[in-house]
Amino acid sequence: MPRSIVRVACGLLIPLVVIAGLVSCGPMSEPDYANEIAESALQSLNACDYEAHVALYTPEGQNNINETNFDIVCSQLKSVIGDYIDKEFFRAEEENGYTVVDYKADFSEEPDGVTFKFYFEEIDGEMYIAALWPESQKLSDSSGE
Repeated sequence: MPRSIVRVACGLLIPLVVIAGLVSCGPMSEPDYANEIAESALQSLNACDYEAHVALYTPEGQNNINETNFDIVCSQLKSVIGDYIDKEFFRAEEENGYTVVDYKADFSEEPDGVTFKFYFEEIDGEMYIAALWPESQKLSDSSGE
């Protein structure tokens, strides 16, 4: 009798542990730091302010963003999606050691909005942007030209 109780208990416990693990890997709430950093990144991108924008990135990210390319990307973004208006938190999750936070942002020339995917990384107790990726229908359409 005791062995059957152990089997039943293990039979119930294992699926619960698996389910709990899957739930904890799912979406999470907006991290405290994300809103302020994302807003600064979108504002500096909108203003084409290289110094302010690159200061938000990890050292590796800063090394990957040169001012000439930043200016080109900034001009292209503004010509396709217009000026930044506002953003709203969409989702957050952990992915490959990064905290990935998505915002849906409103731009003057993109009626469907733009999803910005921020990859955050912690370095010495501070959060930085490791990478940033915009997605929208107009940006997709313009990249095929």
